[in-house]
Amino acid sequence: MADLDTFISQDFGSVASAVVALLAIPGVIIAGYIQGSKALTGAQAQAQKALEAAQAQAAATLETGRLQAQAAVASARELSRETHAQWQRDRCQEVWAEYVKELDLLLPKTEADDREARSEDLLKAYAMVELMSPPDVLSKAHEAHEGALDFAAALYMEHLERENYLRLARARRRLEDAVAAASRLSRAPGDSFVEQVPISADECDYVGPESPAEWEEMAARFERGETARTALEALDEAEAALGDEAAENRIRVALIAAGVSESEAASLARTACLDREAQGEALAQKRVALSGLREAFVVEARKELDGLGR
Repeated sequence: MADLDTFISQDFGSVASAVVALLAIPGVIIAGYIQGSKALTGAQAQAQKALEAAQAQAAATLETGRLQAQAAVASARELSRETHAQWQRDRCQEVWAEYVKELDLLLPKTEADDREARSEDLLKAYAMVELMSPPDVLSKAHEAHEGALDFAAALYMEHLERENYLRLARARRRLEDAVAAASRLSRAPGDSFVEQVPISADECDYVGPESPAEWEEMAARFERGETARTALEALDEAEAALGDEAAENRIRVALIAAGVSESEAASLARTACLDREAQGEALAQKRVALSGLREAFVVEARKELDGLGR
């Protein structure tokens, strides 16, 4: 019985120990789970904090980079604007100076032939001014351009009139020669002619035509002399009738009768009646006007260049 009790007691103790051990396992598991859970939660919290810190640092770095990039772009733009402004100022100064140079080449001229009157270099310079100039500068440039074209046309007319005066002088000499060639001829009775021929310093003889051919030659020479004399008288009258259309017409008719072509006679008659003094004054006034327009353009261009330089 003692053995049974002892056995029961021992076995019961073992069983109890085993039961206690079994009952302790879930506690250990739970405790381990709780401890592991706490560790995991701590790790997650640390990881979250590290992630948030990394995100904050990345955001700060990104913002710093963005601000630096903006500053760099703004600086580049400002530098670009300054560079462009300087280029624009230099280019404008070059274009406007070239235009002024062409005006200065035109102003001293006293006449201009057809090629010079076309002012091709001036037109090219003005075309560049049109491309580069703001409205205020362009307005003054346009006024100077119109004045330059007007002045160039007046210079061309002056050139033509000088040429016409040379032609008129040559025509006058031809008329005078015709008058001189017929000066010793006079009409004779019977529709004939006689010519005074010097024999010596104090003596002259009078001879007539000895053949029909001589008569025709004397008649033609006498007629040329008469028409030339009439034309010369008309030309002389023009000096007292400047601008008179009636006088101009009389000269034209007289020159045509003297053998001058109609177009030549019309041109010479107009030149003979032209008031050269008035034409010279008109040209001088156009020169003064262009000079003033040139100065007005320079003033406006300088004002614009000062603005571009700031």
